[in-house]
Formats: sequence, C-alpha cells, structure tokens
Amino acid sequence: MTAPEAEEAAAPRASVGNSGAPVLRLEAWEGPLDLLLELARAQRVDLARISVAELTTQFVAVLDAAIARRTVPLSRLAEWTIMAAWLLVLRSRLLLPAGTAESAEAEREAADLRRRLAEREAARRLADWLERRPRLGREIFARGAAEPAASEAPAADVTELLRACLKLVELPVRERVYRPRPPLLWRTPEALAHIRALLPALPGGAALERVLPHAPAAADPALWRRSALASTLLAGLELSRDGALALEQGAAFGLIRLHPRPAAAGDDLPTADPAP
Repeated sequence: MTAPEAEEAAAPRASVGNSGAPVLRLEAWEGPLDLLLELARAQRVDLARISVAELTTQFVAVLDAAIARRTVPLSRLAEWTIMAAWLLVLRSRLLLPAGTAESAEAEREAADLRRRLAEREAARRLADWLERRPRLGREIFARGAAEPAASEAPAADVTELLRACLKLVELPVRERVYRPRPPLLWRTPEALAHIRALLPALPGGAALERVLPHAPAAADPALWRRSALASTLLAGLELSRDGALALEQGAAFGLIRLHPRPAAAGDDLPTADPAP
C-alpha cells in the first residue's frame, strides 16, 4: 500500500472528539490525544505498545482534514502538534536499551515532561477558575464613595440663606413668568377683509398668489408666506361658500385661480369679520 493510500485508509478513523482533541484509534489505545497524554503523565498507559508509524499517520490525517475544513483555529492546531510531538519523544525514548546512560537521560526527560504537563494542567485549571470568577464592573459593582461626615461639610450661613430667599419672594410676578412673543402671521379674518377689498378690481382668473399680502419687515418671510397662503385659501373657500367668489384648479396641486362673481341686485357682500 502506498503512502497516499495509507493516509486515505487512516483518515476515516481519525476525527475530533468532544474535548476538541484528535481521536486516535490505535491497536493499544482508542481515545482523544489529550487523554493519552494525561494517562502517560500518570503512567497508566503502556506507550511501548503504541506504534509510532500508526500514531503519526492518524495524527497527520486528522491535522490535514482540520486544515482543509478551516474549522479549527491555528492556536488549537499548534496545541495538537505539541502534544503529538511530546508523545513521539516519549515513545522514541522507550526504544533505547535499559541500563544505559541514554535510557537514564530518557527517564529524566520523561519525568521532566510529566512535571511540565502537570504544571500546564494546573495553569489551565487556574485560568478556568479565574475565568469563572465574577468580574468587577460586569457581574459585581463596587460601592460608591462614602459621603462625608456632617462635621466635614462647610457650615451654612443661615442669615445669608434667609436674605437670599427673601429676595426671591420680593421679586415681582411679571419677572418670574416667561411669556414667549408669538410670531407675526397672516390670519383668516385679515385675509377675508383683504380679499373683499380687492374683489371690485380683481380680474377674472387671477392667481391666488396675486392677493397675498407683503410680509412686514419684522416677520419671518418663509413663515409669513406659508401663513398667508393658508389663510387666503381658507378665506377664498369661505367667500366661495357665500357665492362671492369661485375657485378653480385645473389639476391636482396645480395653480388656484379666483373668479369674482357679480353680486345680484339687492345683494351686498358680507362685511369683514372683526379682527380678534
């Protein structure tokens, strides 16, 4: 069997477990890689029965699959590689003959590796414990600063306080009431009187804008024009109801034209409403 065929045969058996570590299915072991390291640290698994070639093949298969899917972050892939490398180092050290200087060195390195793994596990558990603790400003909040004692507060001058209150009481009412000044607007009674005054000389078909008054100097031009246009339209409708005027608009939103109607004999135009 060629190398690609061996990788394809090992790929279906290599996967990622619930713990997030690769799951290896070897002849002497079946489970996640991180658990294998934990048992090796506690000397509860015989690494001599694990095939280095099978371990490497399955790990490379699951690593290539994770890289191809891009579902595992790069930091996690680095942890997998470190765990697999330490397993290979431990397994290769067991191939040395017993009773030699190399074997003793391998045992020391294995003990040092177990100590590092224990420290790494302790650091991980400590980090998890710190992560689960409530955080200041998120789950719990600090109490506010204590209020100063009564003796530390500056003493108030009661006489000056009463004098200030007396000045407020003595203020005239007109100085304490705010009355906004209403804007200058062209109102409907004024528009009625203005149109009635222009009716005798108003030609037929005159535009509504022709009877609009000029804005005073103190008025807002835009606001005055809007009020004059609305009031003049209402006044025209009122005169149309009385029969003194006819309004015509050729299209929707089109120009409005005024058509004066001649008064019948004996009919008088309504007088202007008195200004409010």
